[in-house]
Amino acid sequence: MSTFRAVVLDFYGTLAPGRSSAQQSAARAAQAAALGVDQHRLDAEMTATVDERFRGAGGTVAGSLAWVARRIGADPDEESLQRAAEVRLAAERSFGEPRPDAVPVLRAVRERGLRVGLVSDCSAELPQYFPQLPIAPLVDAPVFSFVLGIRKPDPRIFLTCSEALGVAPQECLYVGDGGSGELAGARAVGMHAVHLDVPGEDHGVVYGRHASWDGARISALPQLLELLA
Repeated sequence: MSTFRAVVLDFYGTLAPGRSSAQQSAARAAQAAALGVDQHRLDAEMTATVDERFRGAGGTVAGSLAWVARRIGADPDEESLQRAAEVRLAAERSFGEPRPDAVPVLRAVRERGLRVGLVSDCSAELPQYFPQLPIAPLVDAPVFSFVLGIRKPDPRIFLTCSEALGVAPQECLYVGDGGSGELAGARAVGMHAVHLDVPGEDHGVVYGRHASWDGARISALPQLLELLA
């Protein structure tokens, strides 16, 4: 019988597949066009400010874009900002389409009597569109860095989730693709961390991926169920 009482998962690259560099560049080019700014300067600044944006810079999708635009010396009008925000939100929503097996896996976890948590480093968009996703009703405690103002691997982001789930960190199975030092961070608070290492997805955009991992690995999301047996 499993000693776990909850499964906590990462979002991008885990519940949703990762994006490629080409996809991200194309999305940022469309946002730059809507803002009326140079796409290369916008792309570079957005990459350079990942940490601040993941911690809540700008407060909203439009506010975050305005914050980045000011940093490159631009001052887009409100109409341009709103148009760019719509373009960005649509792009991020497409990147956040859950894996086909995400719903059945989460449903199976809950049918076993376990609770489900989410810990995601993210910018303004995910907290906005997450409630619309088919996985949302199956997640008991979604925790977003943009809302909390804390990024992985800070222990507090993992502990916030376990506390919201009403379980001890040691009772959590954590599954992630390894970005943001998340696996070591989850392990440090007592969670059993597992690397989701999907074949063919190792070239996606990942910030702060671990250099190596000596813990458990799975190659597909449904395999986490085997760890609960």
